[in-house]
Amino acid sequence: MADVEMRFPLQRGRQHTGIAGISMGGYGAMSHGLKQPDLYGFAGTISRPFDITQRKASHRRWGQTWRIWTIFGGRPSVRHDEDVFDLFRNSKSVQGNRWFDSCGQSDPLLAVNERFVKQLRERRADVDLLETPGGHDWQSWNDGMPRLFTSAEPALR
Repeated sequence: MADVEMRFPLQRGRQHTGIAGISMGGYGAMSHGLKQPDLYGFAGTISRPFDITQRKASHRRWGQTWRIWTIFGGRPSVRHDEDVFDLFRNSKSVQGNRWFDSCGQSDPLLAVNERFVKQLRERRADVDLLETPGGHDWQSWNDGMPRLFTSAEPALR
């Protein structure tokens, strides 16, 4: 945040600050938003792998397993600290923020995105869910991007 504040003229404060990302960037945006809700009035994601820290090692998908271990560590106890569902359960306040999630109807991540949004709604959080045509691809991401900004606008003054 300090780098952005140094380079660009902007207003400070959570009512003016949002975070968003696509795919793994969306994972980072949402987990950061859950860890520090006092910094962000809005957190959004498009095609996010909400379950990335819960995935088991797989010989068939060894490359993916290796990347997950490189990022989060091999021990489940270490990955537990970065699990979005655990961060959400332990978050004291999700109602004060605006949340956005978009995912393609053919994206293999759709079910886990829907599960996360359902949990947000159960806690009466202000959340938008957009299901776009397409999968984990640029068509879906391009369709979701304008709605992400539309969703962020009321939260960020």
